[in-house]
Parts: sequence; C-alpha cells; structure tokens
Amino acid sequence: MIMPNESRTAGLPRAPAMRRRIALTRKQWIGLPVLAVVPVLALAGVFGERSTTTAARSTTIQIFVRYPERFRYRQVQSLEVSVRNVSTSPLDTVRVALDTSYVTRFAAVRIEPAPRTAFVVALTNLKPAETRLVAAELTGDQYGVQQGRVVVTSGVDSAAVALRTIVFP
Repeated sequence: MIMPNESRTAGLPRAPAMRRRIALTRKQWIGLPVLAVVPVLALAGVFGERSTTTAARSTTIQIFVRYPERFRYRQVQSLEVSVRNVSTSPLDTVRVALDTSYVTRFAAVRIEPAPRTAFVVALTNLKPAETRLVAAELTGDQYGVQQGRVVVTSGVDSAAVALRTIVFP
C-alpha cells in the first residue's frame, strides 16, 4: 500500500538520457518543404486571378483577345475578342470561332452576340477601321490547364490566337 506522502516512482529506475530527434520518412522530408512553400507562393499572388491580352494580325483583320490566364473553380471570368477591319474595304462576314475543346471545359458559358453554330459568331458588314467585340463569360468547371484557340476568318484570310487558362481548385 502506498502512503499519501510516498512517491509512486520511488522504486523505479530513472529513464536513460536520450537525444531528441525528428524521425520522418523520405516522403515526409520532401513534403515538408513543399508545404512551407505553398503559403509563401499564395502570399506572392501565384494562385490569384490574372487575365492576359494577346493579339494577332492578318492582311484584313486584327484581333485582340483578353482572356483569364488563371482563376479558381466556380469563379466567373470574361473572355473578350476585339475584331478590327484593317483593310480599306468592308468585310461581308467575319467569323469568330472559339475552340470547342476550350469552351466546353467551362460551365454556364454565355457569348454575346449569340453564336448561330457551336461557338462561332458571325459579324456582318464590318466597315474599314471598325472594331467589334465578342464577349464570353466563363465559369471554372474543371481543374487544371485548359488550352484552345480563337480563330477569326474573313474569306480566305484568318488570324488565330492560342489560349491557356489554369483553373485552380
């Protein structure tokens, strides 16, 4: 029986002195710095929203495309295509085609003016030096890198721009 004033460890030997050390597996040693870098990258704005503008020109048309370079899942971003007639004569019909493989990777896509066929907008009677805008709203629906093109054609003349968007979770 132990008396109230007696120590419970009175008869036990003292624990040996051991050097403290961290014991991690190889994967944990690799993962630890990665976990430390992610908040630093987030503070630096690497995972934030960003849009970019690119351009292309042919003999009769010039295009400027502003599109989301990166954004998050379920956020809404805009894609804008400005088409300008750089020739001296009016262009009967200019077709702005958004790549189907690119556009279908987003949800709730709305395009103005409304396309008559799948993701192809026809701009009619484009006068010299006139600029028209085709705008689309894109909602991030699939994670990862989405790639595609915007191709603008007028008769046998065309201009194309490559698109690359990252959708973060």
